[in-house]
Amino acid sequence: MVAIAFSHPSDGIAVLKNMIRMAAKHKINPSFAKLSETSSKILELHIHEKKSFILDVLTEFTRNKVEDICLKELIEHAFFYTDTTEQKEIFSITKSILLGEIEGIPEVKHLPSLNDLIRRQWDSILEAKTEFLEFESFVKFRLKEYLATLLKVVECAIDEYKLELEYQMFVEQLRTCLTKQRSFSKSDIIIIFEKEQVLLFDEQQRQLSHTELMMFHEKALRLTNVTNLDERLLGPLIGLSPSSARVFAYDIDHPLLQTVKNIFQEKVTISPIEKMPYKEQRYYRKKKS
Repeated sequence: MVAIAFSHPSDGIAVLKNMIRMAAKHKINPSFAKLSETSSKILELHIHEKKSFILDVLTEFTRNKVEDICLKELIEHAFFYTDTTEQKEIFSITKSILLGEIEGIPEVKHLPSLNDLIRRQWDSILEAKTEFLEFESFVKFRLKEYLATLLKVVECAIDEYKLELEYQMFVEQLRTCLTKQRSFSKSDIIIIFEKEQVLLFDEQQRQLSHTELMMFHEKALRLTNVTNLDERLLGPLIGLSPSSARVFAYDIDHPLLQTVKNIFQEKVTISPIEKMPYKEQRYYRKKKS
């Protein structure tokens, strides 16, 4: 028998209910799990053969019980973020990383599975036929690798948070510069955003030449004091500072287009290329050729 002591009776009851539910799912008599007669905080597991779903239940409960608390403590005490707003932002990013909603972070790809780390420790407890175990002690002494992995995930989340802050400052700086810039055109300009190139047409439906685009790009560099402005679209567009622009794109979710939208806001509309009016589409295709 393995007896697991929890801090609160509700925890033991919650684990027991999940054990019973999983046992029923596997058509197994749930009599192997019960609360101790001496205390409802203690869950007794009478295990004669390994049942993988027991490890599943213990692993899921452990993550649900401790993970959010650990993340918040790491953010505040390991990385010293004391501002409530910042804590919430970093916590939200961390959760998104753990849920796989944020991709492309190399450091995260090579981290071990959190479930596997917890499951392995519970498995060793059951294998050793440990008679009595306090859940709090299990978390403190057995989950060091799990906590170290959480620490790395929080560190990645903080890096993402800093990048987002830098991006927002960049966008705000360019918005401020635009308010000081006289608009070159008073009517719609048209932008065709393709995979290989970007075409800009002024209010007279005239395609701007590469020389003109570079001229507006250089103007934007002087205006913003930003050295790494995209010269295909963002730089020329800031130099033009149109009162309104319509963008037709094959990929409307392209990061560059999202940046343009964040900077120009209601002045810019972005639509799929197939939404471009047929008459205009023929005209611009002819100009392109």
